[in-house]
Amino acid sequence: MAKAVTKTDAVSASDLAERFKDVSEAESRVAQRLLDATLDRPPPPKVRFSDDGSGFSMALEHQDPERALIALHSVTGVRNNDAVNMLLDQLTRLAASDMDKLDATRTNRAIAMMDEIKPSDGPEAMLAAQMVAVHVAAMQCFSRALMGDQTFMGRDLNLKHGAKLTRIYAQQVEALDKHRRKGQQTVVVEHVHVNDGGQAIVGSVSSAKI
Repeated sequence: MAKAVTKTDAVSASDLAERFKDVSEAESRVAQRLLDATLDRPPPPKVRFSDDGSGFSMALEHQDPERALIALHSVTGVRNNDAVNMLLDQLTRLAASDMDKLDATRTNRAIAMMDEIKPSDGPEAMLAAQMVAVHVAAMQCFSRALMGDQTFMGRDLNLKHGAKLTRIYAQQVEALDKHRRKGQQTVVVEHVHVNDGGQAIVGSVSSAKI
């Protein structure tokens, strides 16, 4: 189970404002979005690994242990501590080249990617973790396909697997959007013909699935 240790890793809104005070108008808009994101959600916590001889242990790096756990719950969108730790363990295994070589940098990047999806409940958290996994696997396939010494067969196989994974990712995005809309469908009427005595409805017509 992850435990919190003390180390400053968060950047405050005031720090960001000071850092981006002398920028162009376009850069200012980007900086404002960064500020808004910082105010809307806490930055994802970072992890570190240590080996005490009996096995690896993982700890959250943060100046405040309670805030570190809150940030981790914010990343996953789930309430149960066991569920949070399960997801964190899965992201750790995803980022490791093997379980004897745990990689804190890659794990932190996977956590950050999950945070960008902003899951808000259990199903969204599991789907977000799967989306990160599929994206990583697809990019690995494309990377192997572009290796200079790759064979024609190897390049073709990796490109096919990568393309399949990107289609799966698109389906995951659609599933996430559908879940967030709670099954609500929107029908847009572009052409309306009204007979004498009839009445037209202008705008979108929404209906919820039962």
